Amino acid sequence: MKFMVKLLRNIAIVIAVALTATGCFKKVTTDTTLRVKVLTESASGAERVAAEGCYGYIYYHANTDWSVASYEDAVAKTITNTVTGEKRTEPDGESEPYIAEGSTNNYLSIFQGEPQALVVVVYPAAKMYAYLHRQTQAENLTYTYLTLIFHTWKTGVYTEGSKDGYKWTVVAPDEPTTPDEPAPDEPTDDDMTNE
Repeated sequence: MKFMVKLLRNIAIVIAVALTATGCFKKVTTDTTLRVKVLTESASGAERVAAEGCYGYIYYHANTDWSVASYEDAVAKTITNTVTGEKRTEPDGESEPYIAEGSTNNYLSIFQGEPQALVVVVYPAAKMYAYLHRQTQAENLTYTYLTLIFHTWKTGVYTEGSKDGYKWTVVAPDEPTTPDEPAPDEPTDDDMTNE
């Protein structure tokens, strides 16, 4: 009987050690799903609203030598190596729409399966795009939430901060149309005085 008790106790100890050891060897990953909240602001200090119609994509193994050369390239999903001139035209992943529960803002959801990536978001209604060089450092983080604001009143290239410390490079048209500008068919005050 003593032999049986010792044997059962030793088996229980071996099982406990084995279960503890397997817990120490769980899979560590840097994969994450980016949830990008995309907003637009029509004037400085104006209300920020969801930027409708945006889409995004991701390229893996794209360090800071890679960028998007133009709006046309952004739409064509083409990135360019600024050192070698090499182009890539097939993204490693594309966004899907995501609506946060109880939220009125739309998000883009993009899976990032490699630690180093270039994330691109296109806003066709404003002919704007943004890109972000992202180096994942966190382990076992299922979701990463980012915010991108397209300031449609700005021109040229500007940076937009993100809560995780990364900076979006945003490219706007050189001459955006603002609500204050008359449409091409509308006469201006100068036209009326000349008549």
